[in-house]
Amino acid sequence: MADQSGIAGGANGTQAPGGPGYDAQPPAGYGYPGGAPLPSGKATASMVLGILGLVLIPIILPIIALCLGISAKRMADRGQGGGRGQAVAGIVMGSVGIAFAVLGITVATIQGISAM
Repeated sequence: MADQSGIAGGANGTQAPGGPGYDAQPPAGYGYPGGAPLPSGKATASMVLGILGLVLIPIILPIIALCLGISAKRMADRGQGGGRGQAVAGIVMGSVGIAFAVLGITVATIQGISAM
């Protein structure tokens, strides 16, 4: 609605009803419905313990990371939480950490036997 001044809403600076303004709300359904679920604590703990198991404590932490990773992946597959990628990372790093620990124990045992 433009009057003689050529400004929508009149010369007093008001806006036409329904026009864009500071109080305009986004339309319903704006964005993604629901959004992605957040990663579970188990998935995050699995990934962190898998990383620490490769660096700090190579026998205990990878076993815990593997168990937590399997549990978190099952929860994510059932739709009870997110973080499936973190859970898989924890499973992989836990498995690699366990393999390194077994390899290290085997090498130490062979060196100990050959030193006798």
